[in-house]
Amino acid sequence: MIKIFILLSLIIILTLELPASEIRVGNIYIERREVFEPNDPDWFFLSPLMNTLHTRTYEYIIRDELLFSENEMTDYDYLMETERNIRAIGLFTDVVLEVDSIGFNSYDVFITTKDRWSTYPALLFGTGGGEVNYGARLEEHNFAGTGTYLGAEALYRSVNDIGWQGNLSLSQRRLFRSEIGGNFSLTANQYRTDQFASVGKPFRTLDTRLSYGVSFANSFGSNFIFNSTEDRILDPFHIQVGKFQISRAWMRHDRIFAAIGIELDKTDRGLLGVRQAYDNSGKFLLQFSSVSQDFYTVRKINYYNLEDMPVGGYGSATLGKIFSLGRNGENLFYVGAQGEISRYKNNLYMFAQMTGATSFKGNIAKYTYQDFLGTAFYKIVDGLILTSRVWQQTTWNWFAFRQLILDDLRGLRGYRANELVGDNRLLSNTELRWFPDLPVWIFNFSGAIFYDIGSVWKRETKITDSKFHSSIGAGFRIHFTKSASPSHTFRVDFAYNMDEKRFGGIIFSTRQLFSAFGNHDYKLPTVFGRDIDLE
Repeated sequence: MIKIFILLSLIIILTLELPASEIRVGNIYIERREVFEPNDPDWFFLSPLMNTLHTRTYEYIIRDELLFSENEMTDYDYLMETERNIRAIGLFTDVVLEVDSIGFNSYDVFITTKDRWSTYPALLFGTGGGEVNYGARLEEHNFAGTGTYLGAEALYRSVNDIGWQGNLSLSQRRLFRSEIGGNFSLTANQYRTDQFASVGKPFRTLDTRLSYGVSFANSFGSNFIFNSTEDRILDPFHIQVGKFQISRAWMRHDRIFAAIGIELDKTDRGLLGVRQAYDNSGKFLLQFSSVSQDFYTVRKINYYNLEDMPVGGYGSATLGKIFSLGRNGENLFYVGAQGEISRYKNNLYMFAQMTGATSFKGNIAKYTYQDFLGTAFYKIVDGLILTSRVWQQTTWNWFAFRQLILDDLRGLRGYRANELVGDNRLLSNTELRWFPDLPVWIFNFSGAIFYDIGSVWKRETKITDSKFHSSIGAGFRIHFTKSASPSHTFRVDFAYNMDEKRFGGIIFSTRQLFSAFGNHDYKLPTVFGRDIDLE
């Protein structure tokens, strides 16, 4: 009898102390903290002025992401997803969601956000591959506290004698607080101009059932065609591409998607020999896909700030019809597939993505493409990780122009820009990253030792006959702790070119060269294998 009484008592205690999987939400309290707070370790005498210059994020930006309401039932999956979604906005350096019991199975919800600094005037300077970039950029990631991104940039690029280049960008996640977002960008230099605009409703949450969008890209000018670093051709072009997609989703955890994508391509090129695959062709694509993933919150893997690392899988299968829209357009059937998987256990993480696609004309295959991307890391101790990336791209029956470059910009540090050119590419990067966590005011620091190896080769060449190129080196990163954006990490690498047995130069850039983990995001229908390096 005593044992039964003890058992019942334990059940009652656990029931009272541990929240049920479904709870009733009482009041929702949102605390919006400034960029600088008096108890922050980086508080200094100009902090009040900095807070005055920054407009704190409006509360409605946070409330628009809530997946629950006051005086309604919800469960902890929605609470955790809400916290992830608010963090993913990118406007905060810290997001904390907590609950406090106010009665049997009823809880008040407290959300605390800490604004990140959002205005970034910057002098730009970067080197690598024997080329130099310099200029200025002004970015506002949270204009007037509304979550609107505005960006302007003037950049001098010595590569290919491009000279001065300008860029204007505008992005809003929720136009007029709706589910529809929009993006616009304009980039221009003496050789080419690129214009892009899109509006659409994405899959914002795990319960979003319908997604749709349209986009338009207009590019004109001249592309660089490389035979060698001393011999390059300017190919005039004008490309207009319009896209429309609509997608339907089912289920919440193991999500299933069906999507239709339509793309119309109008292309004029100066040289017949550089006609690219699917020029002047329309695409009608039907895609079925699924995503299953959980999330781990990690630090000191890529950066110091918290990151949501997904673990799970993704798969898609696409059937399509390619139809001619004019000069050199093609009539083909298309099939493509992509699969991803990731695992994390005992401090070891592994991610793999395999892509395959081909088109058919009768019983003849054209534009066959295969791609593999793998990343992994092992946490040796807290703040010390060993991470690697492998990326491979191969084509067959590709009867059109194709150009892949291997140089400092594409991940082979210490090699001159546009030095190595081919149709297929294999690249591996390995880094030992150290995060000592020694902050100085609003900055923190990390270091890395790296080894890069890769090759590019023509279709008619066997991979066993291609030459591999490698480099080793070390570097350091300066992390701006008031921002969660990867682009606000400054990277400096010192590379040694193993081919020529020489110091390959100092690389000044932003963000890590690669992420140590992958993402299982839903992807829109597309034709795989059209990636081409043109600068």
